[in-house]
This record gives sequence, structure tokens and C-alpha cells, in this order.
Amino acid sequence: MNHIDYAKIIKITLGCCIAFILAETFQLNYSTSVITITLLSIMNTKKETYLVAGKRILAFLAAVLIGSITFHLLRYSLLSLAAYLLLYHFVCQLGKITEGFSMSTVLMLHVWKGKAITLPLLSNELSLMLIGISMGIVMNLYMPSRIERIRTAQRDIEVKMSQILFEMSRAVFQEDVSTSIQKKLEELEALVAEALFHAQYTEKNFIFRDMSYYVSYIKMRMDQIQLLKRIHQNLPRLQESYMQTNLVSKFMRITAISMDEYNNASDLLDYLSTLRKKFKATPLPSSRQEFESRAVLYEIVNELQELLILKHNFSTKLTAYQIETFWQ
Repeated sequence: MNHIDYAKIIKITLGCCIAFILAETFQLNYSTSVITITLLSIMNTKKETYLVAGKRILAFLAAVLIGSITFHLLRYSLLSLAAYLLLYHFVCQLGKITEGFSMSTVLMLHVWKGKAITLPLLSNELSLMLIGISMGIVMNLYMPSRIERIRTAQRDIEVKMSQILFEMSRAVFQEDVSTSIQKKLEELEALVAEALFHAQYTEKNFIFRDMSYYVSYIKMRMDQIQLLKRIHQNLPRLQESYMQTNLVSKFMRITAISMDEYNNASDLLDYLSTLRKKFKATPLPSSRQEFESRAVLYEIVNELQELLILKHNFSTKLTAYQIETFWQ
């Protein structure tokens, strides 16, 4: 998927310019460095922006401590810079704050080049960092909502899955709809991948609300699609139609009209239990071909059961908050 984030392009341009103007207004040295810091601070989501901001502040404090010691002891030589880089990168990896390594190193190079650690110089570097990080946070205060896209995708996914099941209900009677089913499965997978992208984006842009519902929903549908693909692979193995074929076809149609988001699949699972009893009550196969066809039908029923269990498990794991928020 090729997504061009026009909002981020505007944010980066505007944020970098405003940050530079602020640095110039406060008469900070090395004011162009604030552009790089801002550029690195505008992340794709709010959660990522806040998380990285915190790590970069910790990384800067570590850089000041390590730089102050190594630069002073080795008299601001090239060896002191090498020692700083060696120790600092080790500490960043150990503390899992490598996101701040590049930014803090750029700032500490100003100290190393100045060959003196003074309070005004450290204050200058701290100000550059805070302006850049703050601008990144400010620029990401507004993140375009993609909830409507997700809701539309959910409806499209359910419609597409219903269409596939209806076509499969015909295919069990050896109707040649394999090409149509294959095309719809490919379209469905593309649709689900797009929806997952927007769902993950949405989840990471709400700080105080649990938006994991959409990601869980899409992943449940992805698992169901794998089962539909397995059913599709089994359909060509059916050579003849029997009484069991009618039962399976009917169940597929019933399932097809029950694919909506709010159906917990409990009734369908009960119906399937009844269907299995009818299977067991029928006479044994009278030929090898009937035996093989009925075995394939049994596999398809198992896969349909797994498909319904996925939906049932998804529904039962929802929290009261998720039901109230997303199912009302």
C-alpha cells in the first residue's frame, strides 16, 4: 500500500520553520540544529511521539553526563569523542533509549567543538532540544480521524465475506464459481490489510481511550479469511451431490446472512451442533466416491465451525467498555 501522508508533510514543514523562528528569537547558538530535532520528533502517531520524546530527554541527560566526563578527562581530543560515542551508544542500547542517540550526539558535538562545558552552553543545547521536541508534540496534537474509514471497511468486509459464502453454497453443488471466489478472496485480503493499517493508526493516536477493538476485529476477520481460503481449496474435491451437500449449502447461506459485526455466533454454533447430529444419523456411504465427498463436506463443516468460534471468542472477550462504546 502506498500511503502519502500529506498531513505529516505539512506538519514537518510548518513545525521546522516555527522551531527555527523560536530558536532565533531566543538568540540560541546553532539554531539550525532545532530543525533536525523537530524533524526527528514528528512521529506517525501520538503515542509514538510522546514515548520517543520521553526517551530523548533521558538520552540527553545521559549524554551530558557521559560527555562531561569523557571530554574533560581526555581534553576534548578526538579520542574523547570516540570514548563518548563508545560509552554513550552502549548506555543507550542498555537503557533502550537509542531513539535519542543521534539527536543528543548532535547537541554534544557543539559542546565538544566549544572545548568547554559551561552552564550557558548546556542551557543552549537543552533549549534547542526542548523546542524541537515540544514542536513535534504540538504538531501532532491534531491527528486526522480514520474511524469512519474503518467503519466503512468493516461493512465492506462483512458484505464481501457474505458474498463469498453465498458463492461457496453454490460451489458445493459443483457449480463453476471458483474464479469468482478467488477474485473476491483477493479483494477481501486487500480490503482487510487496508483496514488494519487504519485500525493500528487509530489505536496509537488515542492516549486516554482504549481503541484496540478495531485491531482485534480486523485480526479476527483475517483469521476467518484463512479458513475461507481453506474451504475454497476443498471445493474442487467435491464430485457428486448428496443429502449432506444440501445441509452444508443451507448452513453456508445462513452463515452468510449472519456475518454482521454484532452477531456473537452462538445461535449458529447451536445450529451447527444440530447439523452434525443429522450427519451422524444418515446411512453410511455406499461408494468410495460418496465416502470421499462426504469426508470433504465434513472438513468444510469443521472449517465453518472454526470460523464461527473465532467470532464467538472475539465477542466473549470484549470488555464492558468496548461493548458500550463500539456496539451501541
